Amino acid sequence: MNTTPTRRIRTTRKEQQVQARISAIGSVRRADTSRQMEYEDEFQNVSLAGTYIAPPFDIRSLLALYEKSNMLKQCVAAYVTNVAMYGFEIVKARPDVEIDEAERAELQSFIDSANSEESLLAVHAKIVEDFEAVGFSFMEIIRDRRERVSLIRHARASTIRLTPRHETAVKISYEVPRGTRTATIVEMRRFRRYMQIINGKSIYFKEFGDPRRLNYETGKFEDEGGTVPEGMEATELIHVRQNSEDPYGVPRWVSQLPSILGSREAEEVNLRYFEDNTVPPMMLMVAGGRLTTQSYNDLVKILSSQGLGKDRQHQAILVEAVAERDSLDDKGTPVSLKVEKLTDARPSDALFKDYDEANQSKVRSAFRLPPVAVGLSQDATFATANVSQFVAETQVFSVLRRVFDEVYNKRLVGHVRGLGMKTVWLQLKAPAITNPEQIVKTMTALNVMGGMTPRKAIEVASGLLQLELDNYPKIGEEGYEEWMDKPIQLSLRKDAPENTQGEQSVKDSGIKEIEQEGNVAPTAPEHGQE
Repeated sequence: MNTTPTRRIRTTRKEQQVQARISAIGSVRRADTSRQMEYEDEFQNVSLAGTYIAPPFDIRSLLALYEKSNMLKQCVAAYVTNVAMYGFEIVKARPDVEIDEAERAELQSFIDSANSEESLLAVHAKIVEDFEAVGFSFMEIIRDRRERVSLIRHARASTIRLTPRHETAVKISYEVPRGTRTATIVEMRRFRRYMQIINGKSIYFKEFGDPRRLNYETGKFEDEGGTVPEGMEATELIHVRQNSEDPYGVPRWVSQLPSILGSREAEEVNLRYFEDNTVPPMMLMVAGGRLTTQSYNDLVKILSSQGLGKDRQHQAILVEAVAERDSLDDKGTPVSLKVEKLTDARPSDALFKDYDEANQSKVRSAFRLPPVAVGLSQDATFATANVSQFVAETQVFSVLRRVFDEVYNKRLVGHVRGLGMKTVWLQLKAPAITNPEQIVKTMTALNVMGGMTPRKAIEVASGLLQLELDNYPKIGEEGYEEWMDKPIQLSLRKDAPENTQGEQSVKDSGIKEIEQEGNVAPTAPEHGQE
C-alpha cells in the first residue's frame, strides 16, 4: 500500500480563468474556433475593487489639453470634415449580387434618421471626433421589442469605462462568404460589459453581438441568476478604437504631449508679458537729490500691480525732485534727472515664436496633415495646395474611411445581430480632388476614342457640379433609346449622311481635339496619299 501523501497543486485565480476558457472553447468541436488567450489581460489596471479597467490616460485631462491646444482642434476638425462630413452612399455588398431595393430603402432610412434627432452623418462626425481626440469612441445600438436594430446613437467616450471580459464564453454563429458558398462559423467568444459613470452614478451596457440579456442597473446577466424586468434590458455598444496595447485605445497625438504642453506654456508667457508689461520702456535715474513724496508715490503706483499691462502704457507723469542738502554758497546742489531707454531690452515680437511653430509642425506630423489642411496657407500656391490635398486624401483620409466602412458593414449592416443585410453596404463618400478642367480634357479624349456615352457624361457632370441632374431612362423604362448607352462617336457616325463622310468628319474632329489639347501639329500626308 502506498502511503506517500498526495501533493495538492494550488492554482491561482488567473490560471483557473484560463482553464475555464480552454474547457469552454473545447466543448465546441470545430477547427475554426480560435485558441488565443486574451492578450489585454496582461495590461489590466482594475479600479474601484475590480469594477472597471482604468484607462491608460486620464480622459478628462486629455480633453482639457484638446480644448487648450493651439493645433489639436484644427487637426481633429480636418479629420472630421474629410472622414465624416461628405456623407454615406449605398453600394453593392459584393460584385456578384444585385441590390435588393427593400434593403436599400431600409438602409437609407438609417442614413437619413439614425435616431429621432440626428442623421447617421451627425452621429458619425461625433464618433470620429472622439476617435481622434481620446483614441476611442462608442456607438450605442438600440433595439425594438422584436430585437431588431431600431436606433443608433453616439455615446460620449469620456463617460464610458470598460470592464474585464467575462469569464464565461458564449457560443455564437455567423455566416461568412467564401467564394461561391457561404460558410457558417461557430465560435466561443468572451464578451465584456461597459459602464457609464456620470456624477457618481453608473449604468451598464453590453458588448454588441452578445445574445444574453443584461440588467442595465445591476450589471448582471439573466443566465447568471440576475433578473431583467420589462424595460430594464441594457442596450449595446460598438467600441471603435485606435490600435494600442491597452483595451481602450490611445490617440495618435499622445507622443507629442511635450510639444503640446510647451506651446501652451509659451503662449501663456506671451500673455503674461502683455498683461504685466514685464520690461518698462524706460528707467528714470535721479542724481544729487531725491524725488518728492508725490512723485515717488506716482512712480510706485505705475510700476506696481495697481497699474499693469495696457493700463500703464502711453502714460505721462510729472516727476519733481529736490536737493538732498544745502551747498556752502547757499545756491543748492544741482539735481539731475536722466531717462534711460530700455526699448532694446524689450522683444519686438512674440517670445518663443520659432519654438511654437516647430511644435505645431510636430503635432501636424503626428496626424500626417499638410499645412493647408489646418488653415496654414501663407506659403501655399495652387500647385502645392493640390498636391497636399491629393497626398492627404490618398494617404490619410481615404484609409480611415475604409476603416470605418468595415466597422459599419462588418459589425452592423451585415452582422447577423445587426441589420443582417445581404446585398447592400455603407460606404463613406470621398471629395472630388481632381481638377475639373483636367476631367473635361480627359472626357474629351475619351469621347474621341469612342469611350464616352451620354449617360456617363451626365453622371460625371452631376459629380463635378454637386447636383443631381436628371439622367436618361434605363433599359425597359419609358422613353429609353439605344443611343443613350452607345458611345457618342458611334451615334454621330450613324447619323452622318454618308458613312465615309461621317468617318472622315469624326477623324478630323479627333485630330483637331488632339491639336488643341497637346498643341501638336498634324502629320503631313505622304506623297500620293489622299
